[in-house]
Amino acid sequence: MSHVFDPQAALKPGVEIIENAVIVPWGKEDAKGIARPAAVFYPDGKICETAVCYRSVGRETTLPTAFPAEDEIAETIDETVLFGGIGYGHFGHALCESLGRLWPLDDPEYQIDSVYFIPKAQKTWVKNALNGLTPLLRALDVTQRAFASNTPIRVKRLIVPPQGFGVHEMILGAPEFRAFMRNRLKADAPHDTGRKIFISRSKLYSKRGRILQEIEIEAHLQAEGYEVFHPQEHNLKTQLETYRSADTVISTDNSALHLAAFVLPEGAKVAILIRRPGEIYKDFVGQLSQFAKIDPVIIDTGAAYWAKKAKRVQFNEVYTQADFPEMGAALAAAGFVEQGDWPAADADAVTAQVARLSENLGYELVPVTPPAK
Repeated sequence: MSHVFDPQAALKPGVEIIENAVIVPWGKEDAKGIARPAAVFYPDGKICETAVCYRSVGRETTLPTAFPAEDEIAETIDETVLFGGIGYGHFGHALCESLGRLWPLDDPEYQIDSVYFIPKAQKTWVKNALNGLTPLLRALDVTQRAFASNTPIRVKRLIVPPQGFGVHEMILGAPEFRAFMRNRLKADAPHDTGRKIFISRSKLYSKRGRILQEIEIEAHLQAEGYEVFHPQEHNLKTQLETYRSADTVISTDNSALHLAAFVLPEGAKVAILIRRPGEIYKDFVGQLSQFAKIDPVIIDTGAAYWAKKAKRVQFNEVYTQADFPEMGAALAAAGFVEQGDWPAADADAVTAQVARLSENLGYELVPVTPPAK
């Protein structure tokens, strides 16, 4: 299936309006990796290609499935419904993959009554399938009913917009989506400014990767007037208010930065401390550039990595020992701190933290070698 994404091309010309559409949230065919059978159909049984969901260009998360028999269609929704794609519960996936079709809510032409999401998980009580997504919808002031189903449904009038956001090539967002997010999250509304924020992962539960001895980074930055901000300790309203008022942000590459990118003041200073090998940081660079006209400083000082022993190491959630002297010097050179003469992390403290993490996780963390750059 061909799939192209142009961040400068308008999405509205690609909107489809289907009368008596049928949605199948769970097909009977086998899943393939991250993709599972699910589809939107025209009333004649043909699949609507515009409704295919993507993580990135060419990487589908929904696959073709069979048109249901009439007795398999559980109910008819007598409303104008917006097709929202897959409703993820994971914060990062929800930000990047569940919001990209909401932009028609700002267009009065469509008069939308409700929003339908294909559930990511097949909950016994389907009304709970969108619990993880609900706070984001609330923050976006989505007043329409959001719902999901485990069984096929018919919709009297279904609005199917092209997906305007994702990861990798799609992280730049489409014009209508970028405008929708900045508008709904009040990115350009008057607000206090001047705050310096360090987005920390030091208090996340053990399974989440991080920079080891991140508390030392916190101490250095607090001495320079930075607030240490733990997003998971605050509701979305507070998170958004914090990012809107920040002129300077230092963060590792993590999901919180996706949210911050939507609302940071244009031209704010951002430094990204790379916590995992690879090029995932390029997603943040692209998003910040398109949504807030920010060119972030990239600081990659990873010196050693730990992870669960496996044939295929998950480098997305590794535990990284950073070269703190190099990190401090880089932050000073870029104007984020005045005192960049940071000592190296205490070796015994790093060893002790790895041991604690191993105990909490229930398996040993071992040194791993990242892929060659």
